[in-house]
Amino acid sequence: MKERRAIDYLNDMQKAASEALSFIGGMDEAAFAEDQLTFKAVAFCHFTIGAAASRLLVTHPEFATEHPGLPWTKICGTGNRILDDVFDLDPSDIWEATYRTLPELLREIDAVRNWHAQGE
Repeated sequence: MKERRAIDYLNDMQKAASEALSFIGGMDEAAFAEDQLTFKAVAFCHFTIGAAASRLLVTHPEFATEHPGLPWTKICGTGNRILDDVFDLDPSDIWEATYRTLPELLREIDAVRNWHAQGE
């Protein structure tokens, strides 16, 4: 299997965060809590973000040092909590995490991309 670059994992994180936000676009929290398909899809997006961050840190540990603006521990922890609590996930927690953390995560990923694009 081809070795993945740090940017590949960052792409995975960006895609999952964007998908989670698009899945709940136009919904309110009550509709989200009732829609099991969307709820589970968004929870999986959070898990995917955590898994990609964890693999990035294992395979490219220098990346976290170069980009301390991303909350690596928190990102990885969210993915782990979803896996650990898969049978007891609270839709309110996922809703809150999506709107509270993912827009900022996307801004941080964009900043990292721009940093690399400029060759700094």
